[in-house]
Amino acid sequence: MPKKKVPESEAEQSERFRRDAQAMIDAGELSPTDAERGLDALVRKERKRP
Repeated sequence: MPKKKVPESEAEQSERFRRDAQAMIDAGELSPTDAERGLDALVRKERKRP
């Protein structure tokens, strides 16, 4: 049986996301520069679509 989800407030969820993202950046698993580059590529690709 699946675990029950613990309801979080929006502020708690945002803080958990920031904390987890920073942990990934510190561990070298997430690069803000690469993420920005990837997002730019996706936006450019979509803008070219007819």
